[in-house]
Amino acid sequence: MKMSTLLLHTFSMAFPIVVVVLGIMVIMGKSVFLPFFIVALVVMIVLLVLLARDKKKNPTDGK
Repeated sequence: MKMSTLLLHTFSMAFPIVVVVLGIMVIMGKSVFLPFFIVALVVMIVLLVLLARDKKKNPTDGK
């Protein structure tokens, strides 16, 4: 597994945790975290799209 693929997998697993934590903070009324929540949500979606494209391009890497 290449280093870029390893980083992609690591960040695509970590960003949902960040989005959940920031989402909880926004729901609790801490609106100061809203910009960070939006940015983290966009980054998470981009990473998941890149991960899906990578898996479609190299279907044998996951095995």
